[in-house]
Amino acid sequence: RLVSRAAEGRAMLAELAEHAGDTERAGELFRQATAQFVGAELPWFAVEYEVRVAALAHEQGDPAEAERALRAALEHGGPYVEPVGRAQLHLQLAEVVGGRGAAEEAAEHALEAAHWADEAGESGTLGAWARHQLGGFLLRQGRFAEAAEVLESALADLSAETHGDGAVVQTQWWLGDCLSELGEHHAAAERRLQAAEIARHWPEQHDHATLAHLAAESLGNAGLPAEADQAYTRAGELWRAMGNVHFLVRSLRARAWLALRTEAGTEGARKLMADAVRECEAALEAVGDPAAADRLAGELGHTHRQFGDLLARSVPEDADDPAIQEAFEAALAEMKASISVFAVLGEEGLHGRTGAELAAGWLEADLSRPADAAARARAVLDAYEGADPADETVRARRAEARQLLEPTEE
Repeated sequence: RLVSRAAEGRAMLAELAEHAGDTERAGELFRQATAQFVGAELPWFAVEYEVRVAALAHEQGDPAEAERALRAALEHGGPYVEPVGRAQLHLQLAEVVGGRGAAEEAAEHALEAAHWADEAGESGTLGAWARHQLGGFLLRQGRFAEAAEVLESALADLSAETHGDGAVVQTQWWLGDCLSELGEHHAAAERRLQAAEIARHWPEQHDHATLAHLAAESLGNAGLPAEADQAYTRAGELWRAMGNVHFLVRSLRARAWLALRTEAGTEGARKLMADAVRECEAALEAVGDPAAADRLAGELGHTHRQFGDLLARSVPEDADDPAIQEAFEAALAEMKASISVFAVLGEEGLHGRTGAELAAGWLEADLSRPADAAARARAVLDAYEGADPADETVRARRAEARQLLEPTEE
């Protein structure tokens, strides 16, 4: 009894220290109190104060101490803690463990939390949140089918009033990711659009734009190019309003590829890709930060490369030779522009440059210019002289360069 009274006194001193803003002293006193309770064979009294230690450690940015305290709380509490308390402890531990990347163990704790929440009659409140977290941890492990099932069950109970609309959006977002990985693109688009509709009302529009962009990808993969174009247009307007040139350009490029499958056709595709180039060039002229300029230059290089690919692939199968040559010449001009941009970036643009060099080489081979094609293949091999042979990109580019050289040498 005396030891437990002393422990209570230390816990009260800890609370006073916490109110005074001395969180380090408070944590130390709470730890002393828990040690005394355990020493007095009253471990169940230690649970509350281990939880307080975990909260303080979280505030101080010490996840390791928070994890230790939560594990100790579960150990000390054992069968004495009520089901709702056990659910909360497992859920907190799942978040801490998941934060350091241990998704498998985090999923186990989230599953335990869901179980104890159900035991406590809190299936629709705390249990729904636990299943939401469990679905996220399963997704991180690549267990897409299991995650989708869990997230679907969580959505049945999650509500903006109880859990916040952020939890509803995140669950739909994760579910969309799962369905996309499972090849259920139409269902993935529906989930992403539902989440985007909620996020549309938020002051910060980044999530809205990202979800619209992801929904557009799903719609395109589902074979709905017109609907995908609408979603990309919506996302592009949001990216423009936020000043995010990179994703604005990517939405334009995506729309250009989609145009080949819609009534807009080749002309519409060329216009959209040309718009993407202009957006990059305008942003480059206005940017002042060198690092940002390099990133924009990389985006411009990729845009020229995609423009060239689009031009080469947009030639109808029944086109006559002059039309084919005209398209390939235009594509080659874009590849050369891509090479020039990546060359300025030096080592950072090496893979982008060699990819464009090889694409240009194949075009020159098709245009009956074997010497030019061979020169580009050799330029790629020279660029990777002394490069790491274990690098997959290096190996692939060297193999393609040799493949391009064979017919030209013959």
